[in-house]
Amino acid sequence: MKRSIIVLTMAMMILSLSLFAENSFDETMNKITVEYMKIKDTLTNDKTDNINNNAKSILKLSKKLNLKNVAEEHQAHFKKLPMNISAASKDLSKAKDIKAMRKAFNDLSKPMAMWATMMKPAGINVAYCSMNPGSWLQTGKEIRNPYYGASMLKCGEIVSVGAKATEEHVCDENCKH
Repeated sequence: MKRSIIVLTMAMMILSLSLFAENSFDETMNKITVEYMKIKDTLTNDKTDNINNNAKSILKLSKKLNLKNVAEEHQAHFKKLPMNISAASKDLSKAKDIKAMRKAFNDLSKPMAMWATMMKPAGINVAYCSMNPGSWLQTGKEIRNPYYGASMLKCGEIVSVGAKATEEHVCDENCKH
């Protein structure tokens, strides 16, 4: 009896550790998304404040992405995701003006949009502008184009809708879908 309890307890501990590990990829992507959205909002407002620092945060977080924690069906699709996010965020962290920042943001948006299209995070939509051309993540359905800011704020369309966010669930820097 004692042996059964010990074995059961150990099995539960291993299971809980594996469940935690499975969530670490999603948790890291959620943290990356929070920093990404700060950059998107800043560019949408034709500003550059803190973009380099937000990009540095994404760069650090991208190094924590562990594909071992991704469902097998997504591993092939996400194989280059950490590398692509890392490279684009590094370029963005070094960008000196809004034109260079928007170009680097476009590069960062490619892997982010692919991830969001496949995983459908709550409240996160993928928008696309054919004029730029480029995709980006945003909340809500009202287009807020980060590539053109005020000059073409509403240029684009929603191409992928994330899972519906509930009233109880609002993404913020503590988000853990």
